[in-house]
Amino acid sequence: MKTKWAKPAKLSALLKKHHRPAEKNDPSVASLPEDPVMVLIHAWLLWEASTEQAETAMAKLIESRVDVNEIRVSLPHELAPTIGKKYPRLEERLTGIKQSLHAIYLRRHEISLSYVREKGKRDAKAEIESLDGINPFVSARVLRLSFDVHAMPADEQLSLLLHELGVIDEAVEHEILATWLASAVKADDSHAAIAALQAAVDAAWADGTMTKLARKRRPPKPPAAVVVVAESEEVLAIVAPEPVQKAATKKPAVTKKTVVKKAATKKPIVKKAVTKKPAVKKAATKKPTAKKSGAKKVAKKTAKRNTSRPVPVSRKRVG
Repeated sequence: MKTKWAKPAKLSALLKKHHRPAEKNDPSVASLPEDPVMVLIHAWLLWEASTEQAETAMAKLIESRVDVNEIRVSLPHELAPTIGKKYPRLEERLTGIKQSLHAIYLRRHEISLSYVREKGKRDAKAEIESLDGINPFVSARVLRLSFDVHAMPADEQLSLLLHELGVIDEAVEHEILATWLASAVKADDSHAAIAALQAAVDAAWADGTMTKLARKRRPPKPPAAVVVVAESEEVLAIVAPEPVQKAATKKPAVTKKTVVKKAATKKPIVKKAVTKKPAVKKAATKKPTAKKSGAKKVAKKTAKRNTSRPVPVSRKRVG
């Protein structure tokens, strides 16, 4: 696999510089556990950390629990005091350990990976990489050290270190780096290459190089957050009082005027309506009286006229 950002010659020189002979008295080889489950836990503790940190944490973790199953059922915040709260990425790695162990338990109702040895390399790779919560660094290390599957573990700290040492021109993603390392290192030499790269990381932790690289990686986030908070506070300090004062002055003025006007207009309307109703009733009572008096006068006049005039028939009879 040829890439423009990688320099295989410098990688070979780095591996030769930190090469360790595979002997039983070599601490890096003698300390490796044989049980794949223990290799998995150790790999989680070694991820983004040094060998010294991982071995110390591993010893404390095993001593504080009866067996691996107790580690599985323990919550991350219960395991944190045992390892130490200053351990890098503590919560993330403890959560990964718990999820990985629980995934193993759900498959066979026991915490064991011995059955994977009976599978072929492709099936073994698929079995380990499909574990819930597994990390590419952890899965590659377990496959190489426990199941003889060609893989090269790589994490972010290794990418930064190789960039600092000039092995790669830019710090790439750890998965991309792992793919390139697997193509650049032969399968027979991968075990020694893994130990050499980890030795280079340990040396960087010892001389302070890794601490400097970690500081360069962290600063971009905190300044951005501080600047945003400072700007938001200034805006709130300047802008917030103005709308509050304007709203306070406008609201009382509007409410007072509207209440007074509405009260003044409603009262005279009610009084007029009350005075008009009785006037209509009186007019209704007078009308029938006027009609009765007119009828009586007409009757009297007709009676007088009839009495004053003589009847013509009677005149004829008298004569």
